[in-house]
Amino acid sequence: MEKEKLSELLEKMESGTATAEEVAMYNRLYMHFQKVEDWDITTMGERAEIEEELYAKITAGIQVAPKRTGSYPFFKYAAAAAAIFMAISIGIYFFKANHSPVIREQASKLVGTHDRSPGGNKATLTLANGTKISLTDATNGDLVKQSNISITKTADGQLAYKVSGAVKRPGNAASEFNSISTPNGGQYQVLLSDGSKVWLNDASSLKFPTVFTGEARSVELTGEAYFEVSKNEKMPFTVKANGMQVLVLGTHFNVMAYPDEKQVKTTLLEGAVKLIHADDVAFLKPGQQATITENGAGYQVSKADVASAMAWKNGYFLLDNASLPQLMRQISRWYDVDVIYAANLKDHEFVGEVSRKYSLMKILKILELSGVTFKLEGRTLTVK
Repeated sequence: MEKEKLSELLEKMESGTATAEEVAMYNRLYMHFQKVEDWDITTMGERAEIEEELYAKITAGIQVAPKRTGSYPFFKYAAAAAAIFMAISIGIYFFKANHSPVIREQASKLVGTHDRSPGGNKATLTLANGTKISLTDATNGDLVKQSNISITKTADGQLAYKVSGAVKRPGNAASEFNSISTPNGGQYQVLLSDGSKVWLNDASSLKFPTVFTGEARSVELTGEAYFEVSKNEKMPFTVKANGMQVLVLGTHFNVMAYPDEKQVKTTLLEGAVKLIHADDVAFLKPGQQATITENGAGYQVSKADVASAMAWKNGYFLLDNASLPQLMRQISRWYDVDVIYAANLKDHEFVGEVSRKYSLMKILKILELSGVTFKLEGRTLTVK
């Protein structure tokens, strides 16, 4: 049934009648089959080779229609070449404000000679005494040992806190706090001393105690992070972010609280959470999302697009009717560029899935198919 639905959606995309929601559904169904089925190498060639060939021909303005196989429903018409590449290789589709699909076959107008690589595991650890350790440059292994607490950098980009035995503190000394911060183009994972796991997105920071004591566990977040909190009913876990508190016992959730975003979003995947912001309180069930805007109008609880909220952790930009400014803020953080706008641009909406492993130039050349052009000079990206 899913294959039949995929074919039906494909026909609508070819005829230009697909809505933004239908294109998003197509992209997700396609990505599903892409993960569970094999390419017919005898007729298609290696997948990576096909992607590169399509990419080269489309950006050069050549109309091309790939072969069809029994396993994959490809577009039949050369006029859909740009959409072919977006659906197969990158999985992104573009819409004007009226939701009409935009497909353009033309040579790239991108100005700029220097590409920028995608982000990676980069972060700085700040100890309680103010000492800073670059996790980007530090060798793997033990970084610090103190009071039965060992802090280790692992080979897979994780900072791990491990407690062995009782932690001795003089008198009634409070817990020592460390913080980890990622730059633009950085991400990192932290294993806290209680066994909770935190994935930190780019341009974010987390302040936390080296060991949790007392009757509660509390951390402070700026930016975005995904949490898998170890269960401890006797010590509730609290995340403080941008004036909001997320209270949990043990659960999986994502918090997006960037200072330059107009909304703070909390998405619950598992368990239950209680949210507090000033006098507003909200409770979430799995699959729900709470949004609070900068004007402080209270929480709006709705069904969550979990795939979209978790895309960054899974290595994608997943765009659900995202506007051009929303997309460019993500690109600015991940590729560490300053984005400026040369003119008032028409509204665009973007639907689809884009790998965060692609270089900046590769993504920009595809985005140009929506009618937007770019100029990259050093770290400055001009949109026009």
